[in-house]
Formats: sequence, C-alpha cells, structure tokens
Amino acid sequence: MNSFSYTLNQLGLFCKARFVGVSKLASIKELLIDSRKAKNPNQLLFIAIKGIHHNGHVFIEELYLKGVRNFLISEANFDFGAFPKANFLIVDNSLLAFQQIAQHHRQHFNIPVIGITGSNGKTIVKEWLSSCLQATMNVCKSPKSYNSQVGVPLSVIGLNATAEVALFEAGISQQNEMLHLQKIIQPNIGVFTNIGQAHSENFNSIAAKVKEKFVLFSDVEKLIYCKDYQEIDRLVLSEFKGVVYAWSRQDTKAFIYIKQVLVCADKTTITLCNGGVEHVFNVPFKDEASIENSLHVIAVLFVLNTPFSTIQQNLNKLRPLAMRLELKEAKGNSLLINDAYSSDLDSLKIALDFLHQQSGNAKKIAILSDLDETGISKKELFPKLIQLLNRYKVEQVIGVGPHFKDFESIFPNGSCYASTDAFISNLPSFNFNDAAILLKGARRFRFEKIGTLLEQKVHETVLEVNLNAISDNFHFYKSKLRKETKVMVMVKAFSYGNGSYEIAHHLEYHNADYLAVAYVDEGIALRKKGIRIPVMVLNSDTSQFNQLIKNNLEPEIYSFRQLKVLHQELLKTGRTAYPIHLKLDTGMRRLGFQMNEIKQVIEWVSAQKEIKIASVFSHLASTKDVDFTQQQVQEFDAICTRISQTIKTPFLKHILNSSGILNFPEAQFDMVRLGIGLYGIGAEGLLNCSALKTVISQIKEVFPGESVGYNRSFYCETNMRIAIVPIGYADGLNRALSNGVGHFYINGSTAKIIGHICMDMCMVDVTNIHAQEGDQVIVWSAQRHINAIAKSLDTITYEVLTNVSQRVKRVFVKE
Repeated sequence: MNSFSYTLNQLGLFCKARFVGVSKLASIKELLIDSRKAKNPNQLLFIAIKGIHHNGHVFIEELYLKGVRNFLISEANFDFGAFPKANFLIVDNSLLAFQQIAQHHRQHFNIPVIGITGSNGKTIVKEWLSSCLQATMNVCKSPKSYNSQVGVPLSVIGLNATAEVALFEAGISQQNEMLHLQKIIQPNIGVFTNIGQAHSENFNSIAAKVKEKFVLFSDVEKLIYCKDYQEIDRLVLSEFKGVVYAWSRQDTKAFIYIKQVLVCADKTTITLCNGGVEHVFNVPFKDEASIENSLHVIAVLFVLNTPFSTIQQNLNKLRPLAMRLELKEAKGNSLLINDAYSSDLDSLKIALDFLHQQSGNAKKIAILSDLDETGISKKELFPKLIQLLNRYKVEQVIGVGPHFKDFESIFPNGSCYASTDAFISNLPSFNFNDAAILLKGARRFRFEKIGTLLEQKVHETVLEVNLNAISDNFHFYKSKLRKETKVMVMVKAFSYGNGSYEIAHHLEYHNADYLAVAYVDEGIALRKKGIRIPVMVLNSDTSQFNQLIKNNLEPEIYSFRQLKVLHQELLKTGRTAYPIHLKLDTGMRRLGFQMNEIKQVIEWVSAQKEIKIASVFSHLASTKDVDFTQQQVQEFDAICTRISQTIKTPFLKHILNSSGILNFPEAQFDMVRLGIGLYGIGAEGLLNCSALKTVISQIKEVFPGESVGYNRSFYCETNMRIAIVPIGYADGLNRALSNGVGHFYINGSTAKIIGHICMDMCMVDVTNIHAQEGDQVIVWSAQRHINAIAKSLDTITYEVLTNVSQRVKRVFVKE
C-alpha cells in the first residue's frame, strides 16, 4: 500500500457501517472532516462529526453542491433522498468510526512506531526526533500538534509505504480518552515526557492522570521516561512488562545517568553515563524545559543504536520550535504568514490553507525551501507540490534550495535560488506590494532572515491575537443557537482592539453571516481586503453614503434624515431594493426610531422601491435587569409584527448581544449579534483571544532614598532592582495604573508598576524575581488578567481592550 487508498465498501467494513447510495466501490483516497477544506471532491470521503459546539452534518448539502459524493454520517433519520447521487456510510458515532478507519490503516505497517505523551514537551520531542532521524530514514509524523481524538487519526492515515519510522503524539484532557488513541497509534516504542498540572481539571489526582496517559504504553516493547518523576516511575515499576530505558539525574543505576549539566553562555554541556561509559553532549539551549526535552531525544537515539558522533551532529541542528503560524503586517500593504521552521508536506497543506483563508483578494505568493521530510523522491515530489500550489491558487512561487533549483523548469510562475542568501540578494527585484505571502522553510535555510526584511518594523510591545481562540468562542456561541439562527459579528473599533481584516477573514472562513463595523471607512477597508459577506455600518455619516453604496455596505438607519439622504443617493445610482437595517429604540435611549415613529417609517419605506429592509433590530440596555430586558424584547417583537403586516418582503430580526445569547435564548429571533464574547470576555468556558506582551529593556539597581520616574512620585525605601519596560500610555496602558495600582507578569511572578507610567515606557519592581534584560513581560494573557486591570481602573474590559493603541503591532497566531 503506497498511501491511504480504499473502496467505500472496505471503509464501511472497518467501522461496521450501513450503506445507502449508488456505489459501494467508490474509490476513497482522502478523508475530510472540515468542509471548508474541500478543494477536490473526487475520491474524498467527508466524515460528519458531531462535537460540543459543531455538527458536521449541516455542511453536507453545501459539499454535495460542490461535487462531493461520499459521506460518513451518524444521523439515522437523514434525508438521503435529497442527495440522489451520493453514497452514505451510516454509523452510531462518526468520530469513533473515523478512529476505527485509522486503526485499520495502521495495521498495514510493520515499522517502528514511537508514541509520545506527557504533560509538556510532546510536540517538541516529536519534532526534534524527526529532525534527528530524517537524515537516515523516511519519517512519518503528526503534523504540528495533532494529538487529539481527531488529530491522531488524521496523523495516522498519513502513513504510507515509504515510511521507515513513525512518530505520533497523543494528548488527553479527561478520563478514558487514551485507549482510543492507543488503538489507533499502536506504538511499539513509548516516550513519556513528564507529568505536571496541565489539563488536570478532569482528574482527581496526578496519579490518576499518570495512569490514564500510561494506557498509551500498554503494548509497547520499549519505554523511555525520566525516573525522577516519581509518579511515573512508581507506575512503570508496578505495571510495565516491557523493557525500560529510563534516564535520571539521581539514580546512578538508570539506563542513562545524568552526571552533570553545565549551562554555559550559548549552550549546555551534558555529561552522562550509559553502561559504565561516560559521554559528553552539547545542546544549543539553556532553559530547563529544552534540556529535559533534549535528554528524551538522546535516550531515544540511544535505544535506536544511533552512533554517538551522529547524535551530537543531530543535536547541533536542534532549534526552538514555533508551534504556530504567525500572521503579521508586511511592507507594501501586504501580510506575511511566517512558518519558517518546518518543511514537510502535511504542515505545508495547513499553511497553504491559512494563506487561502487570509488572502482575500490579495495576490498569493509562497516562498518555500526544499522539503526535507517527505519520504518520496524529488521526481515524485515536485509535480505533487505544483498540484498542491495550484489547488490553493498560489500565483507566484519562489523556491530556495538546490532541489528547487534542479526543478526550476517545471515552475512556470516561479523563481528558484540555490540558497537563502542568493534569494535575498535578488529581493529588491520582486514586487511584494498588496500581497499575501507565505514564508515556509526548513530550519537550515534560516528563513527568519527573509522574514526580518519583509516585516514591518515591530514595536517591542505586541498584541498577540490567537485565531484558534476566536473560532472556538464563535462555535461556543453557535452551539447555543438554533440551526437556522444567523450570526452577525461585531468587528467595530478595530475588532475591540484586536485587529480588523485579519479577524474578518477568519470569521468569513468560519461562515459568519454578517459583520458589523462602526463607520463607513472601516467597511471600505474590509472590502478592499476582499471581504465579501454582508457588512452593516452602525454609524453611517450621510456625507459618505455614496461610498457606502459603491462598496455594497449596508447602513444602520435610525432617523428620517438618514432615510431621505440615502434615498437621494440611490436615485443617482439607479439602485433599487438597497438593503438597510432599521434601528429601534426599545429602552436604551440611544439611537433608533421610537414606537410613535414606526407608522410613518413603515409608510415611507414601503413607498420607495429603492430601499429594502434587510433587518430590524434593537439594543438591550442591560441583560442583568431581567424584567427590563423582557419588556424590551416584548416591545421589539410587537413592533416587528406591525412592520411585517405592512412590508410583505421578509426581513431579519435581532436584539441579542453576547450576554443575551446565553441568558435569553428564547429571544434569538432570526439573528444575534456577537460582540465581546467572541474575544473571550464574559462567560465561563470562553478562551481569551489576546495577550499584550512586551520585554524588559533594561534592569538597574536603585538604592534607598532614590526616586523613580516623573515627578519623583515613588521613593525607594530599600535596595531594589527595577526593570524598564517599553510600554506606556501612548500604547494604551492607562496612567492610573501607576505606583502599584497595576502589575505585570514576569517569569510567572507579579511585578508591580512603580512611579508614573510614561508615554512610551514604565518601570516595574523585579527585586524578588529572577529576571534579565530581554525577558518577556505579560501585561495580560488571560481573561482574569484583563478583568483585574479593569477592576483596578473601575471600568469595563471593553475599555481596556479598545484602548490598546494601533501603534502596538498585532501578531495573529494559529496553532
């Protein structure tokens, strides 16, 4: 078997599915669980998975219209008649069926399979092992951190006949999950990295979590772990039947005894003993976590009988991993997706999908290095690579490396260079303006040098926005709604300070129905970046109605003056049935038509063919006041009923905001408006999407009697170490946080702000913190951090978020 290739009938037997359709012999070479990634419908099986916040079955109609004909579902009463040309496999649990298919695929391979689990370090150990082994073996591995109930089967179906060793990581967060992953991975070598507090909320004790993770190793022949984690060691000694290869800094009788760890300026020297023989290795790291991960890698290489000289050569190549895609602004009004740390086909597909998602109408450019981790010949690889790039409509390709140079002739829209420096020397000849650029390369090509040249200069203070958290929060709220309820997402005020078109692209990708901005200029900016879904403008300046119409933006209308000016502009253009959103004031006493004006509004609008009511909406004053909210909802419903009696064309009705979605689900009407909740503020279970970070610029000693900062508002009473941090009130750090009111987080400790906050910087107390210049400083990274700042300022989190200056660069990350 060269790759994943089965008939639909075979897959049905694997998961004991019932068949309905036209052809059991349909050829399947790809499994899909995300409907948005269906680029080629032929030989594809879509698995409709039901999750807590999503249901894949709702996308079947959309996929069928795109040409997909094969589906695995778990809804027994599904309307098969609506899809006469389709084939269906019907099971009780589609996720379990997906796992069973991957399990059967795994059984075709008799190669070393290394299963990796632990509280931390799984992905890093896997990636570093891959880096060490790929020089002599074809490696198959989990893409990125695909270690979940869905990620593991996605990884395992990537096994093919060229693989000589496989590396799969497994992560769990609750009881009884690991058995499913063990059956899929079926490892014969195990690595247990460590045990800690991560994902402990669903376990009664650390021992219970160790026991659950240990299920992965129930059938392995060899197990690598650190004996110094007593909970792990205790369980291994009592239950493991295979051969143990443990390393330890304490037990001189361990398989590998760590005799000395010497941290130097630019490396760490490790002296260890194995079988009575002493060995010395250098690793290019100084932090404790990286040293521990390196020791796991060394232990595995010992078990695989790797020559000691080769181990050191491999260790020299290890680098810190960026486990996420970073989206940044680039020069020339472009955006840059930086993934300059790996070069395998699986992660390239992930990166290209993100490029496609974020590019809008910008030209798509891919700067790629030679792919090191493919397991197939270059003659097979490059045609596949071209096919993949065409699939994602990449318009320009720049290849770097000798293999790209050898195959330059088959890239009609590409340029190839033998080295990174050769490309950099030709960089001025390229036009990267108004483009979406993917930068992806193996570590040895040092693509970070290219990234530095392409990026806009970044202020040391950045607001990091996690797009995974935004999509998780979006689907959290979607799960609270009826299937037919639409969602309008508020991206006004620079998306509550988090960014603009980057988030809009992400929401469009996740099938938001509407976006809402505050001003026409914001809407125009989204249109220029290729946003196609409807956009409502909340505060439409009548002088900009011509631009609003030109860009197909839909105004909120709250006054007769607006109506009449808009009507005059529409007459000039000849447009008819132009969508507007009628705003009602049901108690907020802000913008909106009141009850006594409705009759006149309806009569006027119904007489104008140029205007169409797209929606009628109102704004809740306070979801905490249940009686008043219910009164608003009742008044809103009554007005909408009056409007619908006169205006016969259908229109959407919406009144709920983020809080209202959770507290008044009966008032969903046709659409809801999702605001601050999208960004992780409000309800339990939401993921905070932003982290405001900076660095320590300088550390200095201050002595008793000396003052710190403007106006000498702070005097030292004892010897102090203070850190100067490049964030100030011009960045949005409220000056009221001065002199101990506010604090930051440095290396896990709280650092109080001392003295007055300056325009561009401030000072914090690091007397009792192990800190040095260049260390990261976190202003906030969790919902509780932002809430604490808001509480200190006697304000709301909205103000804290939206005050972050636009001079603070936004970096968007996708795990």
